[in-house]
Amino acid sequence: MVSRCLMVMLFFTVAATAAVLDLDDLQLLEQFKAAVPIVNGTALAGWNSSNGACRFPGVRCKNGWVRSVSLTDVMLNASFSALASTLLRLSSVESITVRGANIHGMLSVLTGVECGKKLALLDLSGNKLSGEVPAFINGSRLQYLDLSGNLISGSMAAGVLSGCNSLSSLNLSGNHLVGVFPTDVAHLMSLTVLDLSNNYFSGEIPGKAFVNLPMLRTLILFFNSFNGSIPEAVAMLPELEILALNANLFSGTIPATLCSSNTTSKLQLLYLQSNYLTGSIPETITNCTGLVSLDLSLNYINGHIPSSLGILTRLRDLVLWQNALEGEIPPSLSRMLALENLVLDHNALAGSIPPGLASCTELKWMSLASNLLSGSLPTWLGQLAKLQILVLRNNSFTGPIPPELGDCRSLLWLDLGDNQLKGHIPSKLAKQSGSVTSLTPITRQHFVYLRNDELSNYQCHGKGSLVDFTGIRSEDLSRMTSKKACNFTKMYFDIYSMFNNFSMIFLDLSFNQLDSEIPRELGNMYYLMILNLEHNSLSGMIPAELGDAKHLAVLDLSHNLLEGSIPSSFVSLSLSEFDLSNNELSGMIPELGSLATFPAISFENNSGLCGFPLPRCKQTVVDTQQPKSYKRQVPLSGGVAAVFAVLLFVCVAALLIYLCQRKKSKVRNNANEVIRLQGNLFSVWNFDGGDVYKQIVEATENFDEQYCIGRGGHGSVYEAALPTGEIFAVKKIQKTEDETLQLEELFSREIEALVQIRHRNIVKLYGYCSSDQDKFLVSEYMERGSLSSVLMDYGSAVELDWSKRLDTAKDVAHALSYLHNDCSTPIVHRDITSNNILIDMEFRACVSDFGLAKILSFDASSCTRLAGTTGYLAPELAYMTRVTEKCDVYSFGVVVFELFMGSHPGDLLSAPFCTANKRASLADLLDARLPLPEGEAAKDIFVLLTVALQCLDPDPANRPTMQSAIKKLSAVPTSTADFDYLHTDIMDAGAHVHRHIQ
Repeated sequence: MVSRCLMVMLFFTVAATAAVLDLDDLQLLEQFKAAVPIVNGTALAGWNSSNGACRFPGVRCKNGWVRSVSLTDVMLNASFSALASTLLRLSSVESITVRGANIHGMLSVLTGVECGKKLALLDLSGNKLSGEVPAFINGSRLQYLDLSGNLISGSMAAGVLSGCNSLSSLNLSGNHLVGVFPTDVAHLMSLTVLDLSNNYFSGEIPGKAFVNLPMLRTLILFFNSFNGSIPEAVAMLPELEILALNANLFSGTIPATLCSSNTTSKLQLLYLQSNYLTGSIPETITNCTGLVSLDLSLNYINGHIPSSLGILTRLRDLVLWQNALEGEIPPSLSRMLALENLVLDHNALAGSIPPGLASCTELKWMSLASNLLSGSLPTWLGQLAKLQILVLRNNSFTGPIPPELGDCRSLLWLDLGDNQLKGHIPSKLAKQSGSVTSLTPITRQHFVYLRNDELSNYQCHGKGSLVDFTGIRSEDLSRMTSKKACNFTKMYFDIYSMFNNFSMIFLDLSFNQLDSEIPRELGNMYYLMILNLEHNSLSGMIPAELGDAKHLAVLDLSHNLLEGSIPSSFVSLSLSEFDLSNNELSGMIPELGSLATFPAISFENNSGLCGFPLPRCKQTVVDTQQPKSYKRQVPLSGGVAAVFAVLLFVCVAALLIYLCQRKKSKVRNNANEVIRLQGNLFSVWNFDGGDVYKQIVEATENFDEQYCIGRGGHGSVYEAALPTGEIFAVKKIQKTEDETLQLEELFSREIEALVQIRHRNIVKLYGYCSSDQDKFLVSEYMERGSLSSVLMDYGSAVELDWSKRLDTAKDVAHALSYLHNDCSTPIVHRDITSNNILIDMEFRACVSDFGLAKILSFDASSCTRLAGTTGYLAPELAYMTRVTEKCDVYSFGVVVFELFMGSHPGDLLSAPFCTANKRASLADLLDARLPLPEGEAAKDIFVLLTVALQCLDPDPANRPTMQSAIKKLSAVPTSTADFDYLHTDIMDAGAHVHRHIQ
């Protein structure tokens, strides 16, 4: 006890001398707890203001007042009521900062609390304060108020800040505030900073609120729902330096008064992206000669890019993507010598790249994709020593690819796809490999790589697009014309994650007219992750050196004229996407590595290729194409079987992509014999499974209940967060002695089905483990759980709006079509239910649980015992045991009705085909938790449900195939403009609609 008192007294002697109680240092936290027991919810004992001394329980400080309290990033877990009743009553305190300290409680306790007479700064940001913004009493000296990053909700009542007439900085961002623009702001005449971003404010911004704010320098309102036009009073604020109105619903034109005189020449950052602005870019904007960053992207702005923008010589960011701009890129932009980011994608710009841009040597990001640009690619691009991202795809550039691009040592992302480039791929592109030593950060904060749906690649010409994502709502990306056409899947990348690489990570030259061989030097690009050369006229053999690009995750060489065999070096690649289709390749597909995990579609239209997943090779081909190590495996099978008996388990397949990038593993020649289950070959790669097994067991604490996220008839699913940061779903098979053989069969069948499947709407199998003790599957983790759980919860059901439900149905349809038609042998799932459809954070739906799957074969019986889930089973299974794809089609129909009704359709399943059934309009059927759909949404839902109705036909012969169902969903009905989709009997009208969409 003595030592503790000495420690506290020493601390307060120092603190009082400095007139600051500063607890940023964690070492001082315990001293604060000992002296100021507010962490226990009790207030400080008596304060003696007569002699300027402060009293604590058992401690006396005699050297002066406490002027400032600072608690930053320390986990106090304290009650706000105790903090408020203690610190805010101190008459001497001038500054209180309690930031990120996990303070919790209602902010309303401030009501009635008279702030200290000298309090000038109050920072309570980054805590867990809730409730509404209270009225501040006697806050006449308060100059800085920061309540950002809390849980404050409700609307701001008039008068709550009326006593804070000296306030110069107000930050309420990152809360849950609603309602209109706060009326009190108009009376804060000393205000210099106003930040209301990341809330739910709505309505128009009253221009008169800014008339009395001549000192305002920073106005940040992004990520709200403000609408109407941008007030001219805002544009004319004389001291304004930062104006961020992005991610709202503003419409109309950009005010012509912006920078119209010297009054706004101080403007440095102008962010208006992700709104609904129209009209042209005003010429007056060039009067803001101090402008550093200009972002007008994702609007509907038209006209030309003003040539006068060249006056803005301090500009670093010119971001105008996704508008309707036309004309040529002004040559005057070459005067912007400070320019670092030029992003003009998705417009209608024509002409060539201005040669003067060669003088913009600070350029780090140049993106001109999806325009009408033409001409040859300038050789001076290779002279831009700081260029990291160059995206010129989807234009009409002609001529060769300049070899000089290989001189650009900082280049990490090169996309020249979908042009008319001819000639050869310069081997010099690999020249910069290993030469990137240090990169300065790109000033833009984020970008998003919009990944094309794999089923739409041909239509979309390429793998995806790269766009500037700074200040953009993810849902606003749906406004992009290209996104609607290509069904993009969002994949986010942090720009800084690229700086640990030492060569290019993305190279896309697809959809051109290149006619050379593939340079073997590309294999030197060790950090290359995506290589897309599809749809060219490339010839010759695939260079074995590509196998040295160990980080390759996506490799697409399809639709070329490549010949010869697939290099055996590819077995060392951990690929997640792979396509060699439509070439002239021959020989046997290597059985080692991840190649055999890809479906037949990845190898089709190569007349000389054979081996799994294609038909078996003839003996002569096998003898010439198989590696010697494979020939040695037959006599070693007995020894390998013995090894198998003592192995704890086998973990296989694409789990290596995630875990073994951090640790080396080598291919073993006897892997084909080691990894067998039930006599069938499921895996082609063997590595240190023991370590993987250990990590999974540790992550789940030996499959503890707290990690269980779902249960099924034959096992439970656990969430496993590994030390590497990856999260997996682990399905552990639970068995009894009586069920051993049955569960072995289910386990075997699920692996056999999943190992040949690679589709974005089917849960990925990363690996499996099999031993006498444990059997489990390691799969993709889907954050939102099953569709049934999403529909059961009110909040998530409302979030799953009509548009998302349409996408969910289409996701399941595409997955089933793939299973039925695109696998090497058709697969019938047999258990399509809302429990076996999983949803991720982006509401992508994936089919899961293949334990009952049936792999159909022409030389094997498709008869089986009754299996599946009651309520989803096709009626013919009651009197026949032959399994066909139409069983899944019926289950799909049930799931679609459940999806849009919000619950299982029940009796409706028998009613549709009864002659005396009751009327059932769309409005009668739909989930009442959502407002009724309108316009196109109502039509799309009506068409989908009529297709689902056909899927429920008792006669399987009358049901559509999944392919034909998808065609019906994609077709556009004719002569139905005046059709009342909501109130027409869906049973009778279905036939009428489908007569117009055949």
